[in-house]
Amino acid sequence: MANGFLRFDLYAALLLAGTVQGFFLSVLFISKRPHQQPFLQLLLAAWTFLLSCALLEIFLCYSGLMFHTLALVDFSEPTNFAVGPLTYLLLRSFTGCSWTRRQWWHLAPFGFYLVYHIPFLLQPEAFKYQAYLHAYFPNQLANVARQAASFDFDPLHLTEWVNELTLAHITLYVVFSVVFMRKQPQVSPAPFQAWAKLLLWFFIGITGLFIAVKLLFQEDLGDHFMAVFITGQFFYFTYKMLSGAAFFQPVAQENTVSLVKYEKSTMTQETKDALLEKLKAAEEARFYTQTSASLPALAKQLHTTPHYLSQLLNECLGKSFFEYLAELRVEEAKSILLNQPHLKVEEVAELSGYLSKSAFMAAFKKTTGQTPGQYRKNGQPLSTTL
Repeated sequence: MANGFLRFDLYAALLLAGTVQGFFLSVLFISKRPHQQPFLQLLLAAWTFLLSCALLEIFLCYSGLMFHTLALVDFSEPTNFAVGPLTYLLLRSFTGCSWTRRQWWHLAPFGFYLVYHIPFLLQPEAFKYQAYLHAYFPNQLANVARQAASFDFDPLHLTEWVNELTLAHITLYVVFSVVFMRKQPQVSPAPFQAWAKLLLWFFIGITGLFIAVKLLFQEDLGDHFMAVFITGQFFYFTYKMLSGAAFFQPVAQENTVSLVKYEKSTMTQETKDALLEKLKAAEEARFYTQTSASLPALAKQLHTTPHYLSQLLNECLGKSFFEYLAELRVEEAKSILLNQPHLKVEEVAELSGYLSKSAFMAAFKKTTGQTPGQYRKNGQPLSTTL
């Protein structure tokens, strides 16, 4: 009989490890004081907690322990409509975008389905027993006496079409996320830009795996493959956090005071997006090579105020103006050093926007870890790599 079934193999061990690790991460995130990136720690805590709930249910189902915890059958189903919105909101937070109250509306489908799912959770265990059999032991359901639901728990037939609705929902948010990330500035990325890209690839990967599993397996029999993928991501995220000590620090520690100063700013997201486009155009025009480049001068060129420009650099790029300018100038210098080897260091400094050779040398060493001479000696001209 199915209720005597118990399985603990490599998959079950991985699922259990992933569940424990996920809940540990959620506690870790919620215990951290949220820094200036909008709701980052809280969003991460919610994201890992809900995924861990899904892992727990899959572990119980796969191992057969669900026969002893029938009250938990399908308890995590509403999380299907939370993963997409939370991932999208995390991407916004990682890239430093401002938070508005309307962002909470992304979680409305999750909230609605959570309430809608309550009648199923109130069904008797005999009915949930059959639901579990139907999902993981479909061939044995015919030999079990049918137990009707105590009352109609699916008047809109949403539970009946939950897989299709889930696929449509997460696909929509994959599109939202990809479009959003493509609009982010590629020059001088924010400190968490790499995390945002990693999260996006994870989201795309789990969506593709969801489609494959539902096409290849009957009912929920392949869910453990998705759960193992999520487990791998949890441990990889943990490794990345441990190897990057700055993860739990503000976007730019030096700029924390400045970020607090902007909390009451009236600058809207639309204004930021428009200003980012202008800034990108100014970068392409190589404004930074002018020795007179300054925050007020650039703000005037972009038809904005120094205060707004400083806020944009702090919140969206995680840099002060001087850090931003130094990085652009050093990138320019690197290109000149490799492609014009006949130029002296003083000439490279001047072409990069520096009046002082010593200031150029200090900025270059701080950014690259090498002197300009060492960089030129160790590098290869671009023309030889084509």
